[in-house]
Amino acid sequence: MKARNVDVVIVGGGMVGLTLACALKDTDLNVVIIERSESEARLSLGRDCRVSAIVAGTVDMLHGIGVWSQMEAQTQAIAAMRIWDDQRFGSIRFEAEEIERDALGYLVENSLLTHALLDVLHDARNIEWRCPAALDDVHWKASHVEVKLDDGSLLHTPLIVGADGGNSWLRSQAGIQVWSHRFGQRGIVATVRPQFNHRGIAYQRFLPTGPLAMLPMSGGLCSIVWSADDNEADRLMALDDDAFKEALQLAFGPQLGRIEEVGERAAFPLRSQLAKHMVRPRLALIGDAAHQVHPLAGLGVNLGIRDAMALAQELADARRFKEDIGSMDVLERMRRNRLPDVLAVMGSMEGFHHLFTSKIPGIPLLRGAGMRIVGNAGALKSLLMRRSTGLSLPLPKQIS
Repeated sequence: MKARNVDVVIVGGGMVGLTLACALKDTDLNVVIIERSESEARLSLGRDCRVSAIVAGTVDMLHGIGVWSQMEAQTQAIAAMRIWDDQRFGSIRFEAEEIERDALGYLVENSLLTHALLDVLHDARNIEWRCPAALDDVHWKASHVEVKLDDGSLLHTPLIVGADGGNSWLRSQAGIQVWSHRFGQRGIVATVRPQFNHRGIAYQRFLPTGPLAMLPMSGGLCSIVWSADDNEADRLMALDDDAFKEALQLAFGPQLGRIEEVGERAAFPLRSQLAKHMVRPRLALIGDAAHQVHPLAGLGVNLGIRDAMALAQELADARRFKEDIGSMDVLERMRRNRLPDVLAVMGSMEGFHHLFTSKIPGIPLLRGAGMRIVGNAGALKSLLMRRSTGLSLPLPKQIS
């Protein structure tokens, strides 16, 4: 079969891969997205139990590529965040007004974001969506990549992008190893209905075994992300709904009154992971294929979307100046842009995890003092907030 030439092949049609395609839709690059199957939402109280906290800087990017308007009405603004230490009286509160924004971010069901991205791509003439489809083989040549699909069709491309998740097939085929750390914990997710309205406030309580987040959803519901040691997570998952509801109430406290209803639960192992090479000649890894972080701050998908936007801008610039888009000169610029942000987030999440689960005497007292200092830090606190919400990062809000 004769090979067809395309400009970019994206392996993985999840939120990050689709964001890259959306960011390239107004360029003259011909893009093919390869996705094994369309994922179905796992419902909990009728809502997708997998959610993402999309921070303010990421919202600006999604707005810039025409996606945010497709979904904004179905999201929940996060107006404030309250964090407190279970073992001491240390606490901290972040308000959107402190960074002159209406919201710190928005809680979005993953399936909602995926559908919005697909809707934007629907009429893009330069984007081809192939699903269900999978790669059968891939070979890197000096001038291009040979891609063979499971239906026997062949593609030649100057650049292939891995957006196929933490267990990336493409990364494995390229022989790229990872640094990986298993936390010995699982994250339990579910939708719950509290007695009182959350008023757009996200709560996070640090327990001795890990953080419990109560995140605001539209309709007065909340999404929980409960990180617990493996044995404790197994115990919690084995409880019936009433017993789990009681355990959740005890762990979270009375801030939202009684937990009146708990939907179906799911659990996933927690790990951090970093590919030893984010780019290679004619290959770029983005999102979880390149890095995974502890969900403590919900920044994983935000990092991936930042990757996609940085790569899209480099590809658009390279095409404008007639550079080889798969060359290391182009891809290295993207890596230099992204690596400091990725390493900073990974390092801070690892640090927070160890800080709040440490059993060293005196650490809880230091945590409480540190939280009070940051809470009263004024300009420093605002600077940290702008950094964590992505507003101060050197990234494009739309591809020009």
